[in-house]
Amino acid sequence: MEILKRTWNNAITNESTLNFNLDMFAYSSRDPKQDHEKNKNRFKNALIENDEIALANLLYTLDIRNGKGERALFKSYFSALIEMNKDYAIQILPYISELGRWDYVFEGIGTEIEEAVYDFVKAYLMMDIKNYNDNKPVSLLAKWLPSIKTHNKKNYFAVKLVKKLNLTEKEYRKILSKLRDRLNIVEKHITNKEYEKIDYISVPSKAMVKYRNLFYIKDEVRFKEFIEELKASKKTKYDNLFMNDFINMYYGSLNKVRMSSYFFKNPNLIPVLNKIVSTYFNLPLKDLEDILFNSSSNIENKENIQLLLKHFYEEKELINTMWEKQSRIEFDKNVLVVADTSGSMSGIPYDTAISLAIYISQNNKSDEWRNRFMIFSSNCIEFSYPKEAKFTDIINKIPHIVENTNIDKVFKKILNDSLEKNLPQLDEVIIISDMEFDMVQDRKDMSNFKYWKSEFAKHNYELPKIIFWNVAKNVGSFPVTKLDYGTCLVSGYSKNILKSIIEIENFDPIDVMLKTLEEKNYFEMVKDIKENLNRKECEHMEEK
Repeated sequence: MEILKRTWNNAITNESTLNFNLDMFAYSSRDPKQDHEKNKNRFKNALIENDEIALANLLYTLDIRNGKGERALFKSYFSALIEMNKDYAIQILPYISELGRWDYVFEGIGTEIEEAVYDFVKAYLMMDIKNYNDNKPVSLLAKWLPSIKTHNKKNYFAVKLVKKLNLTEKEYRKILSKLRDRLNIVEKHITNKEYEKIDYISVPSKAMVKYRNLFYIKDEVRFKEFIEELKASKKTKYDNLFMNDFINMYYGSLNKVRMSSYFFKNPNLIPVLNKIVSTYFNLPLKDLEDILFNSSSNIENKENIQLLLKHFYEEKELINTMWEKQSRIEFDKNVLVVADTSGSMSGIPYDTAISLAIYISQNNKSDEWRNRFMIFSSNCIEFSYPKEAKFTDIINKIPHIVENTNIDKVFKKILNDSLEKNLPQLDEVIIISDMEFDMVQDRKDMSNFKYWKSEFAKHNYELPKIIFWNVAKNVGSFPVTKLDYGTCLVSGYSKNILKSIIEIENFDPIDVMLKTLEEKNYFEMVKDIKENLNRKECEHMEEK
């Protein structure tokens, strides 16, 4: 029996998918205040239900490159795993450093598996030292290992690790220094003000987002040369970024322009710069300067303002180049992407939905929906853009509707267009939303999915297959359950999730989950984990 509840907008929805592992698969969170205990209970229920699927789901949550890459959520799940089955937790340590980051491994410090964590780190560090001496590549472990002292306080983990390694603190510091030099860590060059040593093409995605403005300021000539090299390169990069990172970078640039009037202490600039941000940001730089400096005869700091605008345009160029250098997930299907822009979507959910809608529509090779998608709030609007349009230009032109969440308007339009224009049957509809839909006006006792399935059937049309892609900061409910064939549930903020849904044939929520976990080899990893555990148990029995 379905566990029913209401959305914020009073629509009927579901507390659970009726499958604990599907609940886990379809759950994501970027809420800094997310409920750690609730997350742990979600994983514990999934582990009891089916440990193989739960462990695969755990790896999928962790995986930065091919999965969700959700750090906080993974840490909650890993904490629950340590409590439920410490042997599994120990066996999973190598996969944590491979799929995530080394510092995630350190979550085991202060728990029942602390000694195993020290042994694992010690073995890897000794191997890195040997590889360093043999002039071979080393792992990223040294980047994440703590220094002995941080802010004049000794680090418990580092001090104990030094004892485990039979090293002095001085020897430990020297080892970290050597290994970090080999890794060419960007943060170390920044600290030492050695910008000339930074290899920008090798800077990790997140570091590029974080330090790009610093690179402009401190190493302008070389950084601009890097951007030109990046534009000419055929290599893909920046696949580890979440989709909202791109919009966030751009909005940050716009805000710098808007706030510069206060920095320059010139009130005459406020209306002019606001106009630039809201209206003129797509113009060439020279035209923008003409508008700015012809609009007021009392503008001081002209040279500084010109530099600000020049930097804004250069940063736009970098953002667009980073967007274009992502790997492409192309497909040729009659698929409509629908992005929720309602008020509850503000922040990360909105930025993710819009970025995903652009990315998916750019990679759709079908004539019907290439470079087109739909947005909805109180109403729904079809939005299209030229093939050659840059990412930031597309962002600027998207209508801003921030009201309620009337998904009815979307399905009414799909059905009416099918009836009136005799359009080909849509293969799929991807709804990117927080799923806080308005209730159905005609049947307040039915969920949106069930109502529209019946409405399409009345007109002898089949409701398109629906992919519910949840991007809420904290998923609170599920629009369908495991019983609703013709749908699937995914969640998260990475475009990598698209890989698992674009070739779906059997639209069954459970099957889609299993297919996703299987295709990404998580079940193979779980098989290896269990075999290693069985081997160790056999060895232990033989010793007895």
